[in-house]
Amino acid sequence: MNTREEAVRDLASMEGRSILVVGDLILDHYLEGSIERISPEAPVPVVLLSPGGERSRPGGAANVAMNVASLGGKPFAAGLAGADPDGDVLLGLMVSSGIDVSGVARDPSRPTTSKTRIMARHQQVLRVDRESIAPASGHAAVSLRNAALSLLDSVQAVVFEDYDKGAIDEGLISALIPECRRRGIPVAVDPKFRNFLSYSGCNLLKANRDEVARISGIEAGSAPLAAFGEAGRKLREKLGADAVLVTLGEHGSVLVRKDSPPLTFPALAKHVFDVSGAGDTVVASMALCMAAGIPLDRAAALSNAAAAAACAEPGVYAVTPGDVLREMERAG
Repeated sequence: MNTREEAVRDLASMEGRSILVVGDLILDHYLEGSIERISPEAPVPVVLLSPGGERSRPGGAANVAMNVASLGGKPFAAGLAGADPDGDVLLGLMVSSGIDVSGVARDPSRPTTSKTRIMARHQQVLRVDRESIAPASGHAAVSLRNAALSLLDSVQAVVFEDYDKGAIDEGLISALIPECRRRGIPVAVDPKFRNFLSYSGCNLLKANRDEVARISGIEAGSAPLAAFGEAGRKLREKLGADAVLVTLGEHGSVLVRKDSPPLTFPALAKHVFDVSGAGDTVVASMALCMAAGIPLDRAAALSNAAAAAACAEPGVYAVTPGDVLREMERAG
């Protein structure tokens, strides 16, 4: 566990670090109200929208960028948005939050990915998604790739945030990772299944328990923690990565590095309100630490505290340095 003095110093060193977040941008849309009756039209609840109960915020890769900004970094985003009103809203929210969107390509052939969550008393009743998971159209894919490459001159670390929504393909990965390696820019990856094993040469791969279980063929619900350390070791070797961080929910996380035994971090979350976006928070904080040259063991401890802070808030939440220190102090 980091000391408070180390954490304060490390959080300060993350300030101003520039991070390129490449991936699937999502508009999170919330409709919040109360349920007081069942519809006479069908056996479903009627949600009465509360005054001011409609709001939107950046999600997916855009939430990673939001966390970079809230932790004191300078985020750049490269991804796809449709040429539609949701795309306008998403980009407007990102810009107003201090995110550079010069790497975002507008693709008229697809909708902006959006998730509309209907909530009652802070509980999700229904979610409605609008998306296309097809790969980007030719022109949009080329525009995205060129924009991401051009932004490497401006950043100190790169995050791939993959939600399997079509922004990331092997062409984008194979263009960016070797160029980052050539320039000495660290790359952190939060993968999904379509491209899971395509990120050869990344510095850090962060994956959750279910993703690692699925790719490794182990039983997520009953496998001992040691099995995830071993699975992380095999993944690290297969990808040629410097490290793999496996997040294990209520069991914390395990960091696997070359020539070091697996390092386990117990979960710090004492009051879990909502796990939404916790993975985005972890990869954002790890990327900032890597950009600042913070050793991976201290980075993983900070990220573990950042995840606890994210889980303590309703909905998707962008964590601050004060939140991280609070969770570390609570853990003693």
